[in-house]
Parts: sequence; C-alpha cells; structure tokens
Amino acid sequence: MTFTHGTLENEKLNAVWKKKKKGISTKNISVSEVLSEINNSGNIRAYTTVKTVMDRLVDKNLLKRQKSGKKFCYKSVESREKMAENAINKLAGQYFNNDIRSLMRALEKQCTSLKI
Repeated sequence: MTFTHGTLENEKLNAVWKKKKKGISTKNISVSEVLSEINNSGNIRAYTTVKTVMDRLVDKNLLKRQKSGKKFCYKSVESREKMAENAINKLAGQYFNNDIRSLMRALEKQCTSLKI
C-alpha cells in the first residue's frame, strides 16, 4: 500500500471516512456523495475533479471501486486509524530506525517548539 498522497487526495479520503462515520459504512459511496461532502465543507470542487482524484486513489490501492448501475461507487481500503498507524510505522522506520519512542520524543520537541 502506498502512503504518498497529496492534498486533493487527502480531501477525498477524509470525505469518504466522514461519510462512513455518519453510518454509510454498509455501502459504497458515490462520487456525488463525496462531492456534496466536500462542497458542504466550503471547498467547491467539480464532479470531474473529484472523480479523477478518486480514480487515482483506486490506482494507489487506497480506495476500492465498484460499478453500481451507470455509476461507480467507492469504499476506503483501510480506516483512517489503520492508515494513520501504517504511516506512523513507516515514518518511524524511515527516520527513527523503527524506534517509536524516538519518534515520540521528536513529536514532543516539535509540540514544545510550536507551543502546543
């Protein structure tokens, strides 16, 4: 599974996860539903932009796509929590020799410098 995705891709993933949290987890989510979620948050996007980005997420194995009548519907491959866990483990492996405690110390230092 790839962990690299951009801002537009992250926006679509967040919309899918938000819809899932609202109880739509039993079915796949249409592009129109994701578009509505994104537009309701104040980021106005075109249908074709959302569809293209979601298809990229399918290519990256972050979403699954299924034909439903004349349209495609999508579903996240992993939960937000599992994807975050995988990303943290990858970060720890790449920069902290798989030492999560070192990663935590770096995060604490960052929070202190940002006064969080």
